[in-house]
Amino acid sequence: DIGIEYGYSSSNFATAFKKQLKVSPKAFRDNSEKLIKNSSFYRSNLSNDIDELSKLITIEYLYPMRCVYERRKGNYHELPSAWCCFLEKYSSLINDDTIFIECTIDDPTITPEDSCMYQLCFTISEDIHDDSLLTCVFEGGKYSVYHFKGFPQFMFMVYQNVFCNWLNKTGNVLDNRPIIDIYRLVREDGYMEIDICFPIK
Repeated sequence: DIGIEYGYSSSNFATAFKKQLKVSPKAFRDNSEKLIKNSSFYRSNLSNDIDELSKLITIEYLYPMRCVYERRKGNYHELPSAWCCFLEKYSSLINDDTIFIECTIDDPTITPEDSCMYQLCFTISEDIHDDSLLTCVFEGGKYSVYHFKGFPQFMFMVYQNVFCNWLNKTGNVLDNRPIIDIYRLVREDGYMEIDICFPIK
């Protein structure tokens, strides 16, 4: 469906896919479970039961959010230290109403783990105008929101469960807005509460 939306026929999409990833779409699908299990992010003890997943997911409409951001390249295991540097750099702009948002762009089962792109963001007021800041707007709209509570090493499997199970079996379809993680709580022991927001049509 994505290939057709961008003007590919099924045959030339397969050719372009194989040229880029050195494997056919069918072989990639057949091998995807193995790729996931070989990832350093893989954890085997998460349930992929649809009813259990659905209890943790709500359909919500998010407001647009204006943010300061930095886009970085590296290993997702290094996100905690990247966040510390980012927040220290912009500490003067942060207040009690600030919302912290992360956008992980690459799938580490496809992209080399040390070359994954991600975006660190936090909300700022419309009143702040500073040409030295990189700003973006998350446009808001309809999202399926997975309410994650736990430790960050399990988030990758949440993504896989939502992509491979929940979306397919519930008939929800992603659109082209970015998936965003909204931080609600971070404790010193690493425990987190994060709203993982999947944009849907």
